[in-house]
Amino acid sequence: MKKNNWITIFTSIFLFFILGLLYDSQTVRHIDHSSFKFFEMIRTDALDSFCLFLRDFGSSKMYLTIAVIILIYSIFRKKAWTGISLIITLLTARVVVNVLKGIYERPRPTSMYYVEHGFSFPSGHAVMATCFFLTVCFILIVLDVRLIKQKRILEITAILIILLISFSRVYLHVHHLSDIIAGWFVGYAWYSICKNTFIFLHEKRQI
Repeated sequence: MKKNNWITIFTSIFLFFILGLLYDSQTVRHIDHSSFKFFEMIRTDALDSFCLFLRDFGSSKMYLTIAVIILIYSIFRKKAWTGISLIITLLTARVVVNVLKGIYERPRPTSMYYVEHGFSFPSGHAVMATCFFLTVCFILIVLDVRLIKQKRILEITAILIILLISFSRVYLHVHHLSDIIAGWFVGYAWYSICKNTFIFLHEKRQI
């Protein structure tokens, strides 16, 4: 793995743990509260429906469904390892989320617009969206090298979808903004670890 990759991974992990120590501080709580106030000001019925759609679109079941489709396509392209890597990345990311939530046990906001169970920190939707869409960008380029010309467009699209899904969680008051930011750190770190691991194994002809 390149040195720069290690730096970004360890930086993401470090920032996550710092946020894990500070999320109950007055400053972070103030920022979380301000983010709720902002979304309350722009709240509309149309945005309610859109954010509920994003909740379902950003579910693990939806990602796994898409991942299976990509796996089938990758088999036809004789690069099955890419589809398998996506599924393994998703499944292991879900385990990481559950472990971290169990460690921090941060309660969800008391002002939720619908009942969401489980702990709040980090946001599972933010972690999974980051892992999934960044990995999909990587895989699509591996499956069709012609897409390298559209790499920037794919990355921007992925980031926009990640932001929409993530901020919808704050809009619906089921996560604090600090949960979302922590989710981005975890998601990016896990995506990077999994991607580089599978690249290494592929280059070593292990997969």
